[in-house]
Amino acid sequence: MSSHRLRNSKWAMSVSVLVITALIDLSGRPRLHSGPSDPKCSAVSFTSRLDAGKSYVRKVGNLEFRITAAQGNGLCHGWTFSLEDKSGNDFVYPVNMPLRFNPSEMLDCSYGLTARQGLEMKRRMRFILTEQDYLRLVPLMRDALRPGDSPDPDHAAERYLKAIDAVPTGFLRLDTLHFELSSAGLIRSATFRVELIAPSSFHFDPPLKPRSIACSSGP
Repeated sequence: MSSHRLRNSKWAMSVSVLVITALIDLSGRPRLHSGPSDPKCSAVSFTSRLDAGKSYVRKVGNLEFRITAAQGNGLCHGWTFSLEDKSGNDFVYPVNMPLRFNPSEMLDCSYGLTARQGLEMKRRMRFILTEQDYLRLVPLMRDALRPGDSPDPDHAAERYLKAIDAVPTGFLRLDTLHFELSSAGLIRSATFRVELIAPSSFHFDPPLKPRSIACSSGP
């Protein structure tokens, strides 16, 4: 086999590993990562009721939890959600698979879902804890998404998967408690409950009344 064909074969294998792992992650639940010296975690929870077109922001520590109204006609008038730092970087997306065609952060009818299906989906996701980890992971994520642009395309997916498996993360639950749809299937309003669990080294804002919890309670 020529070196060119061998290189393409390894590249294809790396992409296949990424896709297979994505399917495994979709069928399972994310793990809460905490260091061996940090066996206890903190948890906070809050609810938000939103009418279509309205957005919500809640400071949770060094990050902000955001539910953002869809722009334009917004498909079915839903929202997206994120955990962002002061620069607007989303600390959820880089550590939740799959990286493509994933409706997990979309509270609407994206990717062929109905509005009802999109709102009834239970979200169980990881989130990055520090800016340093975010800045370290994002280049690896981009290489995995576009291995042809990576300096080492044969190992781009492998390096990314190892990095997200090892990085300390928190855990996010988002459930829709109630929603109203129009006769045309458009979203009129929804009430969401959010729970965030993180190692005790992550400091939630005191007004959220953080409570102590075993890290094993996260996933």
